[in-house]
Amino acid sequence: MKNVGPDHGFRRLYDVPARLSPSQRFEHWRHWYGQAVDTPVRLEATGPVSLRFSPSAASLTGPGFSLIELRNGPAAGFWGANPDLNDLRLAYFVKAPSATYDFSGEPAPISAPRIRFLDLSRDGAFRAPAGMHIIQLNVDRTGIGVDGKAMKRLAEVENLIQHPVLRSLLMPVLLNCRAAGMEAHAAASGAVLRSAVTALASSLLAVAAEPASLEPARRLAVRAYLDRSYASADLSAEAIAEHFHISRRTLFSLFEGEELGIGARLRVLRAARALELLLGQEWRHQPVDWIAARAGFSNTQALRRALKETTGLGVRELRENASVMEGHLGRLRQTLRA
Repeated sequence: MKNVGPDHGFRRLYDVPARLSPSQRFEHWRHWYGQAVDTPVRLEATGPVSLRFSPSAASLTGPGFSLIELRNGPAAGFWGANPDLNDLRLAYFVKAPSATYDFSGEPAPISAPRIRFLDLSRDGAFRAPAGMHIIQLNVDRTGIGVDGKAMKRLAEVENLIQHPVLRSLLMPVLLNCRAAGMEAHAAASGAVLRSAVTALASSLLAVAAEPASLEPARRLAVRAYLDRSYASADLSAEAIAEHFHISRRTLFSLFEGEELGIGARLRVLRAARALELLLGQEWRHQPVDWIAARAGFSNTQALRRALKETTGLGVRELRENASVMEGHLGRLRQTLRA
């Protein structure tokens, strides 16, 4: 796979060369696959190789984690036990028509979409005669509190796709494996992923985790909640803390040292929405009080004050120059992504 990105994170892409014959493409994929994964997998064809056999892979690697997306052509795979593997492996089966996995000597069908931990300390196999699309997260389990016995318990849970921790914290990252620019955020992504996996494992095993290890995941969850709820004028620090069952003090401590605290993030989110409304063809001629209400401000004075703080300009000045508004909106969005 070729490397894309700076040293603090790698995004790698792999495609089977199109110029090869079907059988050559399979051999190319089989050789690459057997060398690319930590636990060597032997691939075999499940039948005649189709002219359309064109598997691909993408990965994001950062401190203590790797995120791999595989679009596997029709194939069967076999691997030996690897008891020394120190990774927690979470697999998201996006599409797996007619596919089966075997961890216990008897093949079991995989109904996608499905998310589960994989226990590679045992022999195993898969068969995917129609191909398979899978996204796999590997996290170094050092410090997460999951030993071999706990790993087996986690692997017994057949589908985690509805688990709230997974849906709110892990799914957005899993689905962005191929996103350009993700390597620039590899260090931050690694901290969040480890924290989210810690929270998930703690919930499934009913074992308390160290509060500090959960902070990155909690911070991400609060940000996601603000992104969804900022337009509510009733949203306050007290309401946010109550939603997450934490104290107001704990809520604010989560964002100590961050560029934007709770109050500042709310103001920027609402100011950005106000600029979007002021720029929109269908909204730009609405009165200021209408814009304020739709952006989550309690009144027009709060809107004017937030725009002045974030752009240095008043509503009238902004409305007179769409390009200036667009520039400020872009900067606010960048601030929110930081």
